[in-house]
Amino acid sequence: MAEFLIALLVSLLLIGGLVLALAWGRAPTWRPERRKILLLMQQVQAGEARRDEWEMFVGLPVLHDPELEAIRRRCVDIHEGDDTHPPAADGLEPYLYDRAARKRLAEVQADLEQLIKNEPFFRRF
Repeated sequence: MAEFLIALLVSLLLIGGLVLALAWGRAPTWRPERRKILLLMQQVQAGEARRDEWEMFVGLPVLHDPELEAIRRRCVDIHEGDDTHPPAADGLEPYLYDRAARKRLAEVQADLEQLIKNEPFFRRF
């Protein structure tokens, strides 16, 4: 009987913890900032970017910022290819892409820099 009560108590604690976690927990979100993505693009150009970070940016839509989503889609076109260009070729270590793809990425990076430069400025008082 004691074993049953212990098992029941442990089960109730686990289920209660799960219910609390689901009730007050938030779904994980990925909301990159423009400046963070600019830094990532600069790292790709310099051969310092991690492949998993870049592939996460290219692979996940940016739902909170339509302009950044447009930048991401242009990067996807470079990564996967489009009607006028083949997919980006792998670069020599440590670069993710070859020179031609990095040149195309530099054009997108310049547009992102301009987008950041034109952001409205505000200060909290």
